[in-house]
Amino acid sequence: MATIAIGDIHGHLRALEDLLAQLRQEASKDDVVVFLGDYIDRGPEPKGCVDAILTFERETAADVVCLCGNHEEAFLRTLRTHQHHSWLLGMEGFDTVKSYSEEAADVLLRAAYSTKASLYLGHGELPYQVFFDAIPESHLSFFDRLLPYYRNSDCICTHGGLDPRIARFEDQPQRALIWGVKGFEDTYVGTDTIVYGHWSNADIDADLWPRPKIAGNSIGIDTILHGVLTAIRLPDRRVIQSNRYDY
Repeated sequence: MATIAIGDIHGHLRALEDLLAQLRQEASKDDVVVFLGDYIDRGPEPKGCVDAILTFERETAADVVCLCGNHEEAFLRTLRTHQHHSWLLGMEGFDTVKSYSEEAADVLLRAAYSTKASLYLGHGELPYQVFFDAIPESHLSFFDRLLPYYRNSDCICTHGGLDPRIARFEDQPQRALIWGVKGFEDTYVGTDTIVYGHWSNADIDADLWPRPKIAGNSIGIDTILHGVLTAIRLPDRRVIQSNRYDY
């Protein structure tokens, strides 16, 4: 049995398809494939990325686990409370809206411009429903079932890492697992291997290629800012990566 963790995707469909093509040959029925979150925003094809993950989940013999990233958490808050605007205004959410519906993106953009001062003060609503109505039910179900972490004998997988000041993993607050604590990898001294994304802290080698950030028992695999999607197989720590793609 192996655990294969996959880093942040951010709408980068070509890199995702490249990596999943490799994992279709790699992952067996005894393996677990863990997506670490941040499927949406920034890149042009979040909808296509969710479709690709759902297709992979149906077709692979491996178990598939999908975690919640901070972008999905903010997205879900907006889904539940239409007065929550930080996802749309501060996390490049318009890229996700546009990937599901050009019409919804236009409606929301015009509404945001007409009320922009009050939005930044946290007042008023936007017509988000025109966007959420454009999302397939299978995708809404996907977002709703995302988990804050995954743990087995190989490792602990989270999106943002953890709070190294809290000794027992069971006591970690969900916010620390999803949003992380900056620089945690330098002070984490636990015996569990922590695999995380979120921080875009790749080690860049002499050929300007992004590699996982390994510090003690922590492994950061968020390399998508460099156009490369990274996975790591545990317990042997073999790295699997896509080719480099522009958005």
